[in-house]
Amino acid sequence: MLQNNGSKPVDVWLEVENAFVDGNGVAHSTLGLIIPNDSEDPWNVEYVSLEKPIHLLPGNNSVGIWIGYALPGEYPVKVKIVENSRTLDEGTYLVQIPFPEIHLKLEYEMESKNTSDIYRIYGYLINKGLGSARDVSTTLTVTNERTGKPVLTSSGIYYVGNQDKAALWTWPDYPYAIVEIVHGEPSGESYMPVRNVVIGESEDRFLINVTSKWQNQVVSAELLIPSEEESR
Repeated sequence: MLQNNGSKPVDVWLEVENAFVDGNGVAHSTLGLIIPNDSEDPWNVEYVSLEKPIHLLPGNNSVGIWIGYALPGEYPVKVKIVENSRTLDEGTYLVQIPFPEIHLKLEYEMESKNTSDIYRIYGYLINKGLGSARDVSTTLTVTNERTGKPVLTSSGIYYVGNQDKAALWTWPDYPYAIVEIVHGEPSGESYMPVRNVVIGESEDRFLINVTSKWQNQVVSAELLIPSEEESR
């Protein structure tokens, strides 16, 4: 809120620091939008610009500033009101960008086909917080419990918005991973474009582990394929 205590309109400029900060913590020049309250259309270039003065009418004037931050945290936003290179007023306001809260969910569906049981595994990165999470490092590890050895490892980087979820697979309508348990001859399917594929024998059981890391948050989810109930 800007107040013009005079009896006549006045043109002023706004100088804003820390309105845009990237993922490396670097503040960029304020090339965002400033919208005076006399604009009926917020996208009208006659009213939306940092390259033009803001026309303040006598009394209270509402001005909106677009801000953006790649990472959550606390940011001091400093605003100056300038007229003809003279600072009329200034103030600093702390903006709190909330942190995300990441979780993982794994599920599967099984289909018996010829001499094989085919498990299609789906994974979701879930954000229950109000802030978005970029560059979430996610690793899939498949371990053969009979031998105790890992048989597959893959990783990827994901983004999940606030209070949203992101699928871990790359291709729509395809699973994140496939495990084929063979009771006779392998099916011979390539399962492309799915790249996370494990072929096992009837006595094998695989531990599916997915771990996601974002800043100081680390979450994991696991599945047993086949499950203990299916192995009985």
